[in-house]
Amino acid sequence: MTGEERRIGQRYRLDLELFLDLAGAGRTDDLRDTVSYAEVHNAVVSVLRDRPFKLIEAAADRVAGVVLDRFPVGQVTVRLAKLLPPIDGVVASAGVEITRRR
Repeated sequence: MTGEERRIGQRYRLDLELFLDLAGAGRTDDLRDTVSYAEVHNAVVSVLRDRPFKLIEAAADRVAGVVLDRFPVGQVTVRLAKLLPPIDGVVASAGVEITRRR
């Protein structure tokens, strides 16, 4: 992140893909048998607001680690993109995709 980006802020798009056994939730239709997306969202927002990151790679890696530590998922894919990055030219976004497993 450049000094200018730190000064004025930056917009991001984050997508998560969680891999877990959903058979129980499919049978019971009960939130207790799956992962609460609201809880995942709150954990991810907390991670990203906790401290500034210089690289989206580091932010994505931290998000993946927190999701694996706090939720019963076997694998997570994190796609994090910086919207309208400060690159010479017209670029809608620049991002990374990482997958982490237990």
